[in-house]
Amino acid sequence: MFSADSIYVQVFSNRFIVKNIDTEQSVTVERDLAYASPRMLIADFTMAQHQLKGAVKSLRRGSFAPAPHILMHPMEQIEGGVTQVERRVFTELGFGAGASKVVIHIGTPLSGDSIKQAIRA
Repeated sequence: MFSADSIYVQVFSNRFIVKNIDTEQSVTVERDLAYASPRMLIADFTMAQHQLKGAVKSLRRGSFAPAPHILMHPMEQIEGGVTQVERRVFTELGFGAGASKVVIHIGTPLSGDSIKQAIRA
């Protein structure tokens, strides 16, 4: 029986980098800058959710695998911290991409084991 995949999503203003920590596969999704905003990392929620859902689906280990656990990591535009509204956006993006659990990380990039620890915390 499969365990839930651990997915690490780095969110940039112009792309998502999505990694399945368990299979070591990754995909980069370029985001359309026509929908970008200088004030928010995610300006078009619907488009971002569609792109992230497709990326996560492409990295999952089969259709019958349990819903993944996703760690969302905003990489830009976080000076001064992240607002409650921004946290909600990242959480909803993760659940909209099919996650059963979503964790948000603010800080330096993480590696495999630290990603799994952050998801379990």
